[in-house]
Amino acid sequence: MKRRAALTIATTLATELASADPVDLSAFRDLPRPPPAPQVLYGKAPAQGVDLFLPDDPGPHPVVALVHGGCWSATSAGREQMRHLGPELTRRGIAVWSIGYRRADEVGGGYPGTYRDVATALDRLVADSPDHRLDLSRVVLAGHSAGGHLALWAASRQSLPAASPLHGSVRFVPRAVISSGGVGDLATFARFVPVLGGPGIAERLAPTDKLAEVSPAALTPSAGSVIMVSGALDRLTPPWVAYDYVGALRRRPMVVPRLADIPDAGHFDLVTPSARAWQRVRGLIEEAVEVR
Repeated sequence: MKRRAALTIATTLATELASADPVDLSAFRDLPRPPPAPQVLYGKAPAQGVDLFLPDDPGPHPVVALVHGGCWSATSAGREQMRHLGPELTRRGIAVWSIGYRRADEVGGGYPGTYRDVATALDRLVADSPDHRLDLSRVVLAGHSAGGHLALWAASRQSLPAASPLHGSVRFVPRAVISSGGVGDLATFARFVPVLGGPGIAERLAPTDKLAEVSPAALTPSAGSVIMVSGALDRLTPPWVAYDYVGALRRRPMVVPRLADIPDAGHFDLVTPSARAWQRVRGLIEEAVEVR
């Protein structure tokens, strides 16, 4: 009897430990991803599009504008990698505006094209909101990995000098910017970009003389709140990456970002619906847009 009880305990512990293992890249790639309906195109390149997922109710709908990751490189999937989050959020009454953009190693990408794509896609959200009954007073920007960097940048572009080709007024103020495993301070992270994205990515994404225009740590965000979510076991963008960004902003009078460190979570747990880490991220989104 004692032996059976010990075996049961050991089996339970093994199951719990296995469930705590971080989601790896292959498991993330294998997630089912339903096609969006419709897609919104804002340019001629295949990457210049938005996947739109709408709830069944008539609205007006709160919105999460998603920005995908992939190390800023076209060697990774584009906006399709976030399609599994469409049904995950629409069944909770939240519309999904999932942005594609030309990566740094695509024709027209890098500086300034990648940033202009993200800005254009968000401006298109404003223009198309009446057609899809989208509530611009309840929008969250949420980015993962490289998309976390771009979401933070998009919420800060109004603070760029007027002479910058990337300067533009923000046409709505998001309730929150949620950067999951994202990079806020490109100056401190730049040495890791070639390791993750490949040779030449850093130079095209953030030329040395343009770093202050594209690193969110050098800019001022315009949002109700900024939340930096990190998996404690993330080996691609460890928690210190978020700490660097928060430290840079705390030296200036502005909205102080919140840190949300999630135990037992890796990089891809933050965007995998079955993972507890995603449930935390989803809860932050729901809290920001006041889903009841």
